[in-house]
Amino acid sequence: MPAPATLEEFAAVVVRSRLMASDDLLGVLKEVRPSGSAAGDLEAARRLLVAGRHLTEYQAAHLLRGHTDGFFLGPYKVLDRIAKGRMAGVYKAVHESGQVVAIKVLPASKARDADTLARFKREGRLLTQLDHPNVVRAYAVGEADGKHYLVLEYLDGDTLDEVLHKRKRLPPAEAVRIVHEAMVGLQHLHQKGMVHRDLKPSNLMLVDPPGKKEAVDRAVKILDIGLGKAVFDENDTAQKITGDGVLIGTPDYLAPEQAKNAKAVDIRSDIYSLGCVLFHTLTGQPPFPDKSILNQVMRHATEPPRPLSDFLSEVPPGLQDVMNWLLAKDPAQRYATPERAAQALSLLVRGTPATKPVAATTVVEAVSTPAKDIPLGKLEGPGRKSGPVPAPPAAAPVEIDVELVSVPPPEPVRRRRTADESRGWLELDRRDAVMLIAGGTLTSFALLAGWGLYRLLRVEPPPDATPPGKPQEG
Repeated sequence: MPAPATLEEFAAVVVRSRLMASDDLLGVLKEVRPSGSAAGDLEAARRLLVAGRHLTEYQAAHLLRGHTDGFFLGPYKVLDRIAKGRMAGVYKAVHESGQVVAIKVLPASKARDADTLARFKREGRLLTQLDHPNVVRAYAVGEADGKHYLVLEYLDGDTLDEVLHKRKRLPPAEAVRIVHEAMVGLQHLHQKGMVHRDLKPSNLMLVDPPGKKEAVDRAVKILDIGLGKAVFDENDTAQKITGDGVLIGTPDYLAPEQAKNAKAVDIRSDIYSLGCVLFHTLTGQPPFPDKSILNQVMRHATEPPRPLSDFLSEVPPGLQDVMNWLLAKDPAQRYATPERAAQALSLLVRGTPATKPVAATTVVEAVSTPAKDIPLGKLEGPGRKSGPVPAPPAAAPVEIDVELVSVPPPEPVRRRRTADESRGWLELDRRDAVMLIAGGTLTSFALLAGWGLYRLLRVEPPPDATPPGKPQEG
């Protein structure tokens, strides 16, 4: 319908939308005082309807443009659009029962692709099986009027990305607590056989407790599990979502093995990504900030991140060593599971009030000696096994104090890359370079730049290089 020009035309649009009964609408419109202009009368009507909570700002704006459909999806009434940026429609809605939810709508261009639609339905059903306080809940997958959608828990809060835009970086205690909770949520995904593939600050929501805004102890929720940008971004035109030649993930937080082969990732790739998130939260920037995607991928694979002491006046004891393990280039050198990473982070914080401060001389000693007063079990280094560790309760977020424990700093864990590993990453051919940056904008300039970078970085191993698989000493 054309945009209404009079109150009578506006009333017809509202009734046709089914958002209000005609009698209720006429009762409100009778209160509109003539302003002498049609535009003034329409604005007065809009203000009255929104102030009386008959309509939301979103609904009123669309009605004034003449839109009469799109306000209902099956049993849900759409209240507002809450998506930001280029991502396709994510809406705040209310069920007939009164429950407020978030609804993520699959773009029509994606729904026309049979493979994408099948994946949407399959993974949407898997998401409904997740039930953890640190993971966003998915309630149902539905279809109405040709639109496919996913019904999610509605969250009131800010993403970590929004928080970092305001505050630049967070104190170590707060940063460690946030990533600790994210690791606990990631462990639930791991137990369900899932890998996230795109953990980053914008996919971590800090949820306000009831009645509190921007509280210090906001719960952390993992977002966009399984069904991320490749499915919901209207402008993402990649035909293969996980096939060869498509870069899955965000370069700032991308594990080296994920850039090389998206099909070969496992939960340790997500652990690396959360390590990058922790680095960003502590320092105010990702480990390898760079305008070039190819440069970023290369740096993740070959370059050690800057030490935290370059950014922090005081680095809490043990934090640098945990960071080294989280960001190890070789997945085998990282924590084997998110639970073990959470245990390592828990050493940096005090537990419940009854918990005594951790008494350990080095992280290495803590690895081999059970620390019974650590909330989530003993700390472990990557690759070490232990007895069973009690899983965190699923009914409520894990509660930990954010006061840092005073633990003498352990010796840094350092490992030189072998000649074979260095050659495998530095001797990139054209096909590898294309694969690493596919999914972005691939131009002939990028290919030439990648080949030039290859020529500059190609090195021969020293004659005394350590044989593959055997770490160097010193």
